[in-house]
Amino acid sequence: MWFLFGLSTLWILSLLTTKTVKAITEYQTSSPKTMEYSAPRVDDEYILLCYVINYEDGTEEVLGETTDEDIEDMDEIKKIDNILIKYMFNGKFMQYVTRTLDIQFPIYSFNVEPETFPYYPDIMFMNDIDVTDYVRPFLGPLCNFYSDREEPVKLTDALKTHPKFKEFNFEEGTFKMISNKTPLNVRKLITKNLPSESLVWKRHAAVDPRDEHEILK
Repeated sequence: MWFLFGLSTLWILSLLTTKTVKAITEYQTSSPKTMEYSAPRVDDEYILLCYVINYEDGTEEVLGETTDEDIEDMDEIKKIDNILIKYMFNGKFMQYVTRTLDIQFPIYSFNVEPETFPYYPDIMFMNDIDVTDYVRPFLGPLCNFYSDREEPVKLTDALKTHPKFKEFNFEEGTFKMISNKTPLNVRKLITKNLPSESLVWKRHAAVDPRDEHEILK
């Protein structure tokens, strides 16, 4: 009797072991041995809002879409002073102004790589008047006022729609930019004496390369 009981027990254990080994083998062959996740590459999103054609006679025309050929024809009929491109970049409202009639869109043909340490003008003053909301849209996707393009943005263009535009003295005084908080120096103050033809901002100046070891420990 005890012999039969022991034999039955061994048979049950053998059956369970066989099923367990089979289950483990099937899992290993059907499941990846390493779990690696690679986030899909997402391209920058550009949405064109409109082109504002500003003529030398002071009139303007707003277009939803246009072509280089159309712009050339319009310029022959009535001389164009500049073209303002209004668009959304990754959900942010931006503007770009061109006098060479460069209507390239999207603005950049490559994805904008995020900075290790974000750095941008957070507050801006024209002779002690806060003009941040008027100038900020002209920073562009690279936060550099399009200084890498053929036409960096002019201060006069960025402030053209400001209610005190005609009162501004662009020949004397200062234009000040206060940065966002930086890792080592908190905020930075950049002061430019007027007249200043173009707006300039160094995108990667949040941390001096010689000091990066202080925060990358």
